[in-house]
Amino acid sequence: MKYLRKVVFGAMMIGAVAVASAHPGHERIHRSHFGGEPTFARLIEKLDLSDAQRQSIDSILEASKAQRQALRDQNREAMAASFNTLPDDPSYAALIEKRKQLASEAIQQRSDLNSQIYALLTPEQKARIPQLIEEARAKMKQHRGGKHRKHSETQL
Repeated sequence: MKYLRKVVFGAMMIGAVAVASAHPGHERIHRSHFGGEPTFARLIEKLDLSDAQRQSIDSILEASKAQRQALRDQNREAMAASFNTLPDDPSYAALIEKRKQLASEAIQQRSDLNSQIYALLTPEQKARIPQLIEEARAKMKQHRGGKHRKHSETQL
């Protein structure tokens, strides 16, 4: 049963990635949350960016688009393969190592993009980021609190 859940979850994740990337021509900054924390890109969208900064960010994203897509495709393939391979399969360990390597590459890629984008910000914009982080955390905490109360009330 647990294996079936993993397969279904994997299919959902692959579907979500496919839906998210199904809009060509819309180069947007990745807007998801990792571990409940807002991504750097989501935070800077709240800054008053100049047209020149927006154009520079678009250029950075466009220049890295093919590399990011290739990494997403590799990650999607490795995830699907690992969900379809049982732990006693001789190739399972290699699949897991491949997923670890791809995760590391994705982290490095995101870090490099963040650094390039951060370098475009003014000192005033950089100074606002800690405040935006705190606001986002408070909003997530409030949002999560509402979900937990709602869930616990339905169980009574």
